[in-house]
Amino acid sequence: MKNRTTITFHSGLDTIGGVIMEVRYNDCRAFFEAGTAYNPAFDMFNGSVNLRRNFVSDYLWINEIPKINGIYRKEDIQDRYPDLIAAEDFDITDQAFYITHMHLDHMRMMGMISPKVKIYLSRPAQKLEKALEEVNMGVESIRGFVYDDIPDESDVGDIHVTRFILNDDSYQDYSFYIETPDLKIHHTGDVFVYGKYRGNILKEIEYLNRRKPDILVCEGTRFFASLDPEKKLTPTFDPPEGMITFDRLKERISERVRNCHGLVLFDYYEREMSDVMLFTEIARKNNRILVYEPESAHLINRFFGYSVNIMIPDIYEKEPEYLEEIIQFNNVISKETVLKDPEKYMVQITYANILEVLDYRNTNTLFLHHSGPPLGDFDPKLKNLRRIVDLAHLDYWKSYFGEDGYFSPHAENCQILAYIDMVNASLTIPCHTSNRKGMIANLNRPYFYAEEKKTYVYDRENNTMEETDHE
Repeated sequence: MKNRTTITFHSGLDTIGGVIMEVRYNDCRAFFEAGTAYNPAFDMFNGSVNLRRNFVSDYLWINEIPKINGIYRKEDIQDRYPDLIAAEDFDITDQAFYITHMHLDHMRMMGMISPKVKIYLSRPAQKLEKALEEVNMGVESIRGFVYDDIPDESDVGDIHVTRFILNDDSYQDYSFYIETPDLKIHHTGDVFVYGKYRGNILKEIEYLNRRKPDILVCEGTRFFASLDPEKKLTPTFDPPEGMITFDRLKERISERVRNCHGLVLFDYYEREMSDVMLFTEIARKNNRILVYEPESAHLINRFFGYSVNIMIPDIYEKEPEYLEEIIQFNNVISKETVLKDPEKYMVQITYANILEVLDYRNTNTLFLHHSGPPLGDFDPKLKNLRRIVDLAHLDYWKSYFGEDGYFSPHAENCQILAYIDMVNASLTIPCHTSNRKGMIANLNRPYFYAEEKKTYVYDRENNTMEETDHE
């Protein structure tokens, strides 16, 4: 539709992650996010199934990524999807993708997008993704390493995008304020309100209050499917009863480590450089020596620029080419050395290498399960992890749960409601949730229940969205 902004949600309205929102004005369009839905119960490409050469086509075939004209290479789609228009043949003046952060449910498909399409990824995130790819942990990619840094402000035709850095301690998490000649939109990405995020989110809200956005596109991760739509929640920006702060989480982990008189094994989400900072602080406070797996060490080497201690797991039939460089740059500590003085060490173990815990069986060892997958009962792999840890007679502890309360990195549902009230946009469009109805039932602000693959324009007079097309 000429001279009017259109919005299309290609995916991610009713799933945790996988949001791909297209904002179009005339013959230019900007996409926000390029992830796939988080669904550990069905993750074909988690390493257990080999990728075929045309993995883009396979991802499309099983609906892991959406069929969108103009973003894929012709060679990846022409045989199986002749009706899908390739990037080379798509009639558009300008288009770009914007990535909020490095969680796979927000950026996993970015490597499948044609290099003819610009992708904005922050410079620190690029550094991390490059390191991930060097140790075969990055996104599957056909585009080489072609990404642009996210400037403070940028334009895709008449679509003006302003970034907000919500956490500058890590690879930088973003939200995006989007303005066109006739519409003002804010896309939240993930809403985190703990620790350093809190102050930055409040600054973001102040800015949005001045700009008075028409539409707030807001995530609702913590509105679980089990939430009764009839249950009324009370908005609160502070942690609700039963939820602890990030500072308390750090104290709790440190206390548990301090009270362990043997070895501490731990995991974390390897993409989260802020977790590296967290465990560095905890180890220092408790006079423990941190030891990492080689691949995790490489990410730390590249991102922070310093060397660490590593332990080589007993998994390599043939050592990968990258291992030699990692060994040369870091300090290798053997399992035997750790077992001589276990109370001096904290050793990282990922789920992929969980069988390594068998070498610590029947010792006074704590398995500190932090943010590394599998995250919860919804992931079938958690039973495997618990079984191996139990068979080794280790003490399992999940750091997010304790007698004094639970911790959630995502804003709790009542905090999301408070955030929506504070932003005070004219219209809220919920997304990134497994329970939109439960989220909508608790909103105090006007909302719109969008449908995927439908294109909308904003009806300002009636404060709603109307279905339309691009023509």
